[in-house]
Amino acid sequence: MAELLSREEVPVEVDFYGLYLQDWDDSQVPVPFPEGWEAGPFLRARQGRLDITSGGHSHTAGLTTEEWDAEPPPLQGPDAPG
Repeated sequence: MAELLSREEVPVEVDFYGLYLQDWDDSQVPVPFPEGWEAGPFLRARQGRLDITSGGHSHTAGLTTEEWDAEPPPLQGPDAPG
């Protein structure tokens, strides 16, 4: 069974309705942010990055990251998608 190794809540700045998560190795990101970014669906996956659209123009959002030793189990309860 997968074990949660760490969990961290980080404040992130949202500008112009968007934020992104990008691979630390720029050579893995053929189109670095903000190239190609446009407000749209909540989440858009691109090679080496994730673009996230926010409902607010400029604000600080909370981002929770988790590190697991294997694929985590499906979410259950109020945080489960769908």
